[in-house]
Amino acid sequence: MDNISFEEIISTLAKCGRADLIAEMNEVKTKIIDEDYKPPIRMRADSLSDTEGSADEEDIEINIDDNGFYSLK
Repeated sequence: MDNISFEEIISTLAKCGRADLIAEMNEVKTKIIDEDYKPPIRMRADSLSDTEGSADEEDIEINIDDNGFYSLK
């Protein structure tokens, strides 16, 4: 965990009034913070490339039984 994430957790605990948990976290701070850790760069899930999202529309036929369940023909 990097120091920024640790401080965000401490801040959140402070907002919730959890001094007991802040004290616990500070006791293990040196064990859980890795100064060399670099969080992975994440791509946004909604960013599509030129080839994604280009599906063609499809016509399907369905059956609905007496109980209201759908099935493909």
